[in-house]
Amino acid sequence: MQQQRSTDSEFLEFRAWLVYSAAATVATVVIILANPYTGLVKSIASAAIVLALLPLFWSVVRRGSVPDDSPRSIVYCLVATAAYLVALSLSDWANVALFVLSPQFFLLLSFYPAAIAIVLVNAGGVVVRWAIGDIPPVSIVDVSGMTLLLIAFSIFFGHRVAAVSKQSAERGRLIDRLRQQQNEIAQLSEQQGAAAERERIAREMHDTLAQGFTSIVTLGHAVQGELDADPAAARRHVELMTETAQENLQESRRIIAAMTPGRLNGSPLPEVLERVVARFAEESGVSAGFVVDGRARPAPPAVDVVALRLLQESLSNVRKHAAARTVDVELAYLPDAVRLRVTDDGRGFDRDAPRGGYGLDGMAARVREAGGRFTVESTPGLGTGITAELPAPAVTAPDPAASAPTAPSAPTEESA
Repeated sequence: MQQQRSTDSEFLEFRAWLVYSAAATVATVVIILANPYTGLVKSIASAAIVLALLPLFWSVVRRGSVPDDSPRSIVYCLVATAAYLVALSLSDWANVALFVLSPQFFLLLSFYPAAIAIVLVNAGGVVVRWAIGDIPPVSIVDVSGMTLLLIAFSIFFGHRVAAVSKQSAERGRLIDRLRQQQNEIAQLSEQQGAAAERERIAREMHDTLAQGFTSIVTLGHAVQGELDADPAAARRHVELMTETAQENLQESRRIIAAMTPGRLNGSPLPEVLERVVARFAEESGVSAGFVVDGRARPAPPAVDVVALRLLQESLSNVRKHAAARTVDVELAYLPDAVRLRVTDDGRGFDRDAPRGGYGLDGMAARVREAGGRFTVESTPGLGTGITAELPAPAVTAPDPAASAPTAPSAPTEESA
């Protein structure tokens, strides 16, 4: 379809030449027939030859773009030159056809071949007219001078007009290619956006649903061993399984609706993270502590989401890989950032060794997207520590004096 549009665009330029050629050809035929001084038969034959060149020109340019000096262009120019000389030998008024042929030569040929063709067709016309006795010897100088003027005029203006037409056709092709490239860029952008969205959803599912199901499976195994030995613990773990399943259901709905995390709705970040740590300690039996360093303040929702997901993924890694006895979580409020640090005393790992899984890479990608910094410290046998520093400039509280004096201000959460 794009190639067809390009061909149509080029044909629009040649259609103008077809209209001009048709009009000039008809005018030449009318002039020849209106001045049959060489006889009606010769005039009709000369007009017929000139008229026959129009469909021949149409057959050359009907497919749009015609490369300079192509075989069909050269053949047409040779045939047109010979036909013109024959028509001129039949009627002197056939020289009006030069207004048709000169631009066509420059349209179909490059500059030098077209200029040579112009010289040959004009000089050949003088030779033909002299041969048939149409030019008396005393007028040969005047005719030669006029012919040189016509050659110069035809070469200059024919070249300029044809060059403008070719430039217009080239601009049309460039515009078509630009539109095609824009469509390709739009398609690539759409594909890249879809890939980024798939990656984001994969991270969301990995950091929420997969971890929740892991907790349910772990609690299920614990319940199987406690049904007879410790029914009370089994009931408590079943309650935890039910609560985790409900949270997973909420998270799945949130992912579908592209809403903010359910656990953050209506709760400050430190409170949410503390609940996550407490739940982890209760489910895993690992001693886990949570501290807040600095004065808690509201942060952008994206920062809260990333901090929550990092903590969830870190604790999930501890549960699955670390075999740790203790875990320490610190949430620090810096002047222009929020820092989350999670450390454990587990088995650790070699950071330079190849590793499978998606956890650490997913956490690093989340932090990069939020404009923060992510580091991992780990040594085999000495535990692991992850640190994420997320940009969170302090939010200036509204000025109480700016509130309306007609009603008292509602107490803020901090004053309450």
